[in-house]
Amino acid sequence: MASIHQRDVLSGTIGFPVTPWDGDLNLDQNALRAHAEQMVESGLDALTFCGSNGELHSLTLDEYERITETAGEVVGDRAYLIFGVGQSWSTARKQAALAVRAGARAILCVAPYMTDRSITGLANYYRSVADTAGIAVILYQTKWSGVLPLELLERLERTPNILMVKDEHGDLSHYLNVRRHFDDRFHWINGMAEPYVASYWNLGVETFTSGLACFMPQVTLRIRDLARAGDFEAINRILDDLVIPMYALRNRRPGYKVSMIKSAMALSGIRAGGVRPPMLEMAGSDRRDLKTLMKRHGLLVGSEAAA
Repeated sequence: MASIHQRDVLSGTIGFPVTPWDGDLNLDQNALRAHAEQMVESGLDALTFCGSNGELHSLTLDEYERITETAGEVVGDRAYLIFGVGQSWSTARKQAALAVRAGARAILCVAPYMTDRSITGLANYYRSVADTAGIAVILYQTKWSGVLPLELLERLERTPNILMVKDEHGDLSHYLNVRRHFDDRFHWINGMAEPYVASYWNLGVETFTSGLACFMPQVTLRIRDLARAGDFEAINRILDDLVIPMYALRNRRPGYKVSMIKSAMALSGIRAGGVRPPMLEMAGSDRRDLKTLMKRHGLLVGSEAAA
């Protein structure tokens, strides 16, 4: 089932940078450049800009173009470069063209919001965006959109550059059904991140994503290395002591998905700014709990560490 694009399937650990805003919630280009440099220097295998962690839903096309240009300049060929695309059919195609121009190896394609979805319509959307991009395409299986039905994947398996699926739904039985039906046609990516590394790794899925890598990439890469060594007991200790409590804070209130990451970045001395509506800023009490957890693990810097 291999295609001419099969060489573009990625493996390893994918970091998802945020989009830094200034005090007026405008794009902070200097902070973006510094953030991109820090993440690529950390040793992550791939970086995805303008994903959900990068607040794709709130970006204008002009902002998107500036982000792709900056990320492309910083990352170059030092990591596998990916950009999210979505919002609408027309916008996704324009974003795909900008991603390619910036040197992307792949795009992460998000289904647009609609109240009346159809398999045929979604297949047409994905094929059209993939044709525009001409590079590897990752389909995004999100919590809000549900799993990608087998019927939809059947309609897409002949589109040669639709190669991968990022699962942020967590339905392992669905993955097993996809694998049984399509063998290795669609390279699966664990988009449930660090907490699902052991579960997915033992099913043969060794590519995983991380938002926590924005401020503690050393932990993410330690988990990757332990998985490669087969030391899942050590992974479970890291999960129980740090990662699961971190996710509990991230999930404490709807709307914290990005603000928890950005709050932790600020506590780590990394400029990222706030979040745009409808995302929520972390409440003071929740931020204090985050700071306590990070202090216990030596993740604070400067005055925050001394406080």
